[in-house]
Amino acid sequence: MAAAPFRPPWFGNVGVQVLAGVAVVYNLYQLVTKVIDAQWGEAFLSFAWTVLFGYVLLESLRARRAQQAAAVDEGQAGPPD
Repeated sequence: MAAAPFRPPWFGNVGVQVLAGVAVVYNLYQLVTKVIDAQWGEAFLSFAWTVLFGYVLLESLRARRAQQAAAVDEGQAGPPD
């Protein structure tokens, strides 16, 4: 089994998610325009950037969900006796 991926604490920040989402939308637009213009090399590059930023967006959402779950678990643990 693989070890859990290392994610810095700032990776679950909403700003990271917004930037990644904007980058995905921009690159999807570029992908469509390059395919329409039959610029296949640049279209592939836009596709690759879309996949990369999509992965960053999904992993950032997972990191935020894990941070929120850890905060809830710490809150329910209560003070030690």
